[in-house]
Amino acid sequence: MPTFKIQVQASPDAVFDYLADLSRHTEWANPKSSMKMEDVSGGAPGGGHKYRSTGVFTGKQVSADIEVTAFERPTHFTIRTDQHQQGKKDVWYENDYRLRSENGGTLVVKRLTGGLSPVIFFIAYPAIRNDAMTSLRKLKARLESGA
Repeated sequence: MPTFKIQVQASPDAVFDYLADLSRHTEWANPKSSMKMEDVSGGAPGGGHKYRSTGVFTGKQVSADIEVTAFERPTHFTIRTDQHQQGKKDVWYENDYRLRSENGGTLVVKRLTGGLSPVIFFIAYPAIRNDAMTSLRKLKARLESGA
């Protein structure tokens, strides 16, 4: 699966903390949807923490169970998403973020893996790439503006 990169003028700690606060993902991630994020686990974020998102994506009602599968502050953060449409499991994917200090800021490397068939992935890749880079640019803008 693909890897996407962006340079952010913020510290790895600041980038990690923003990524790890899933309640804020709706500010920058998946810009074509109107998602709501609910913390199912409660308490401080960390490995194994669970969330539930609901909303509309490409005109369809969707929900997702999300789990933090890697939480290594400030260098590595991964979430696994099991997406559901109309009450059945639709697709799973993982967003794996690696952060490293570079050029006075942080290089964010996002690797996307998932349960799409190779044919569907090939067809959907332009949309996947566009969505990933749009999200990373919004993440960068939010962090660099101090929001």
